[in-house]
Amino acid sequence: MTFKKLLLIFQLIPKIGYWNFFYALWYKASIRLGFRKYKFKTDKTITGNIFKPSNKLTDVQESWKKQIFKNADQIMLGHFKYFSEHIFKLNEIPSWFYNPFHDTEITDYKKHWLNFSDFDLNIGDIKIIWELSRFDWLYDLSLAYKSSGDQKYLLRINRLLNDWNEKNPLNIGPNWKCGQETSFRIMKLLTTAFVLDQLLDPTVELKSMIYQHLKRVYPNINYAIAQDNNHGTSEAAALYIGGLWLEKNNFISKEISTWKNNGRKVLEERIRRLVQPQGSFSQRSMTYHRVLLDTMTFTLHMMKLMDQPLFPNEIISRLEQLGQWQYKMTLGKDGDGPNYGSNDGARIESLNTLTYRDFRGSTQAFFGALLQKRVYDSRRVDESLFWRFGATSFQWPKYNISLEAAEILDNQILLLRNKNLSCFLKIPEASFRPNNDAFHIDIWYNGKPVVIGTGTYSYNHKKSEWYKSVSAHNTIQFGEHNQMPKISRFLNGSWITAEHIGEIKKLKDGLSWNGSYKDFKGNHHQRNIMLNSAFIHITDLVNTNEPYQINYHIDQICKDTNNVHFTSSELIEYEVSPRSTNYMKEEHGKSIALRPKSHEAWFRISVDN
Repeated sequence: MTFKKLLLIFQLIPKIGYWNFFYALWYKASIRLGFRKYKFKTDKTITGNIFKPSNKLTDVQESWKKQIFKNADQIMLGHFKYFSEHIFKLNEIPSWFYNPFHDTEITDYKKHWLNFSDFDLNIGDIKIIWELSRFDWLYDLSLAYKSSGDQKYLLRINRLLNDWNEKNPLNIGPNWKCGQETSFRIMKLLTTAFVLDQLLDPTVELKSMIYQHLKRVYPNINYAIAQDNNHGTSEAAALYIGGLWLEKNNFISKEISTWKNNGRKVLEERIRRLVQPQGSFSQRSMTYHRVLLDTMTFTLHMMKLMDQPLFPNEIISRLEQLGQWQYKMTLGKDGDGPNYGSNDGARIESLNTLTYRDFRGSTQAFFGALLQKRVYDSRRVDESLFWRFGATSFQWPKYNISLEAAEILDNQILLLRNKNLSCFLKIPEASFRPNNDAFHIDIWYNGKPVVIGTGTYSYNHKKSEWYKSVSAHNTIQFGEHNQMPKISRFLNGSWITAEHIGEIKKLKDGLSWNGSYKDFKGNHHQRNIMLNSAFIHITDLVNTNEPYQINYHIDQICKDTNNVHFTSSELIEYEVSPRSTNYMKEEHGKSIALRPKSHEAWFRISVDN
């Protein structure tokens, strides 16, 4: 490591947190020295059926059944879906160590998970290996079984789980490497037990499976906390609910009580720290925000089923704001939102047949679990609500969230909107790890994206560096460098924070706002926005000695429409640029590049009313 990188790291330690930083160092050192393996011992392989027969549910909406059976029948034929998007023909019982994107497979999987690397396995992105072990297929088959009563779906559930247990004994193989992935499986298994009417009457095999999963999660909870992201919340929720569930089913020990009590304590502490007063989450990501929301839906629902005391009012209030944030950021008529922040394809609350980019079902289920209220008047987005709370939830009162014409959330997100246009802008803020997206802007017209973020694509691919760069965002790039110097794969140095955050001004026919920041090379950028019903006008003022470029990535839907018009102070140059709305999915579209010669440039998007 160079002296320059070391200096950047030392400058960040107070922001990351001394305990977080030094614990992460100790954690990595303990792995290298072999100290950590004694915490993660192997155990006997679980054999026998995990789930018992259950009665058919008779009041499933007919409008949902067609897609439910389609999803399940694809799995019965060996067609498995990856990241809610890509379908691959595998064996009826697939290999849990196969990457179908690259036709590669981990053959020496019978090693302790500590002997596997996340990024040097020569099989591509490890998240592809983990995907089938997130157990999304478990929900698809369970919903089909409860909707039809057909035993073939239950038989396939148990065959898949039996094979998974045989090939993945505790702490052996890459599917045990991540505590959060392990926690996702706990959530899926316990939710399935509820759907199949055996949450409080489980098999011995299910209890053993949950117990082994908790044995993997607990020893690494401090490392999850040190990340200051959804690893800590997911793993704490799994410990709390998993330990509680074992106790409710007469699987009682001092060890399990410790897991349960520590899990709740950590979860409450994580919510206080990571969720800001207006609902912003530390990870600065639309899809990771949903992961936390769905984790809390699972937790709140299970707490109610097992008669747990409510969270303190402070936590409930913070969660309410967390849900409101997602509702406000859902700008699309079809439930989509800005393609903002990192995205690994996770969708925990998948008890529905909605698309991956539809956030409405998640929000609906969350407010059902939190307040026994509904946000949307649409049966289309009620599926998760139904499967958790039954048809009586359709009669729950409406929860109204005010959509202001203009607001700034936690000094991180600017939202401007009117009847035709919506604008989302990322204000740089350095409480948690920032991305190269200072003053990135999304623009939506009539509930459809016009100018968008480009997404993530993959965490371990040669293309991933571009997706993380300032070039992939709708903002200014100075010179050939990013807004912050890179330290490692997921960490930048010299964190940017806004120099000025202006007040939102109401004009005679619209709204205006301005703000500014300075990057690590001293380049100064001020962005002014004016929005009315006919156009959005963006003016950029810079103070720099470097050449600069302003990028705007155009959504496929709008690039050929006659209703949207682009004008600028500069010559508009169209370039080809990729974008990724789902993990491992890439499309090629257009972007606009402006290369100003002066210290001021403007760009306007006009729309036909």
